[in-house]
Amino acid sequence: MEFGIAIGEEPASSAMLEASLRRWLASDPELRGEVLIAPPSGAATPGSMGSGGLDIVNVVVSNSIALGSLLVALAGWRSSRPRPPRLTLERNGVVVTVQDASPEEVARVLALFHDNDTPDPLEPGTDADDV
Repeated sequence: MEFGIAIGEEPASSAMLEASLRRWLASDPELRGEVLIAPPSGAATPGSMGSGGLDIVNVVVSNSIALGSLLVALAGWRSSRPRPPRLTLERNGVVVTVQDASPEEVARVLALFHDNDTPDPLEPGTDADDV
């Protein structure tokens, strides 16, 4: 499952926040082997989540349990910031803002993405003709 994580902040500070989030996710032991953090893709295209002061961190999670771990890691990173930035996850057109890592919040996000679970293009196990 591939997700884009947008950080809603002022453009001047968003690049530092993106780098901080990448380091935080890469160092989280719960995510090792379960989450792939894509390298920075450069400039965002107009109209994408990465435009207008939102930076994108692209991640691929291996399963729903890894998604739950990702949500907890995101909440931990937010809480480590003096002013917790808004984080928005997007997958297949479903956009969710992450507020915290409470069991209720994790269940809500998992349910939203599960209810709209269509295969990502060229996700392992997906035939390109089915896309």
